[in-house]
Amino acid sequence: MSTLAEVQFHIYPTDCDMLGHLNHATMLNFLERARWALLEPQIDVKQWTKQPVFSVVRHVDIDYLAQSLPGEDLLIRSGLLAVRNTSYIVRQEALKVGSGTLVARANIVFVTIGHDGRPVRVPDPWRQMLPQWPDSE
Repeated sequence: MSTLAEVQFHIYPTDCDMLGHLNHATMLNFLERARWALLEPQIDVKQWTKQPVFSVVRHVDIDYLAQSLPGEDLLIRSGLLAVRNTSYIVRQEALKVGSGTLVARANIVFVTIGHDGRPVRVPDPWRQMLPQWPDSE
């Protein structure tokens, strides 16, 4: 079992909605930034658009379990939950730093496509790029 990648984010008032808690769109942005943070050391971002295969988000399933407020820090954990023929699922969790309270859990389904927009097999190297989510095998 591999160690999950972790990225920490601080919540600023500008990240929050009019009720004063973390905005849904901001959470999705934190999750995406956390995924990029774990890919960047492994890929050449400048060459990313020139590769023959791309990932596109097909579906996002997210559960919000606790509110997050300005001044708090969130730890985003990310890992590969499953790989299929032309798709894969990344699981991410957001936890409050200090208390460990689970704030949100998301499963994001990606489809791999070629330049023509049609699904293609998930490349073998991609199957090893992300750490496995515990108990996902």
